[in-house]
Amino acid sequence: MTDLQAGMSRGQFIRNAAKGSVVLVGSGGILASMDGVAFAKSNAVTKSDITVLQTGFIAETLAVTVYGAILKTYFTKLKLDPGNLSYFQAAYKDEQEHLAAWKAALGPKNTPTGFTISVPAKYVASKNALAKTGATLESAFVSTYLGAIDEFSSPELKTTAGGVAANEATHYSFFDAILPGANAVLPAFGPKPITAGTAASTLKSLGFLS
Repeated sequence: MTDLQAGMSRGQFIRNAAKGSVVLVGSGGILASMDGVAFAKSNAVTKSDITVLQTGFIAETLAVTVYGAILKTYFTKLKLDPGNLSYFQAAYKDEQEHLAAWKAALGPKNTPTGFTISVPAKYVASKNALAKTGATLESAFVSTYLGAIDEFSSPELKTTAGGVAANEATHYSFFDAILPGANAVLPAFGPKPITAGTAASTLKSLGFLS
């Protein structure tokens, strides 16, 4: 199991179901303030944008953790195809850049400072399990960023979310191609968009987030 801990205990990631959003809270109250954002020169960023960005930051932290674990442990342990190493290295760099972009967009006042990311052992128990996990997560990331296009009010953020969705789709295709009988193709109009709140709730229910 691979864990990334940043000082936040279980149960402190709370979804606001009524608003379809998420907030990060601790014993001292909300950890991520809802005012101000450092995204380019746009003045159109709203509190809702910040909430979606926070969810994206958490999702990208998971992606970086998964790809990092693949390179450090599972590539050798599961005897993955040596010819795929360059792909995983490039994908890892992609996810690092996504994470850095959301961190820059949020600024220090709004970047989540504590949560726990876990990769349950069953999701990386075999080559096929890893590929299925990767395809599932990447499909969910595409859905999340497609949903973010609807949720964001900032035109710049909408464009960026669309670009990230396209990039995550290539990652999905790679993982899906590893699976028996897969065709590495998403639906013609992409997977169904989901809200940031749904994305966070799903990651939590699957055991990746606490």
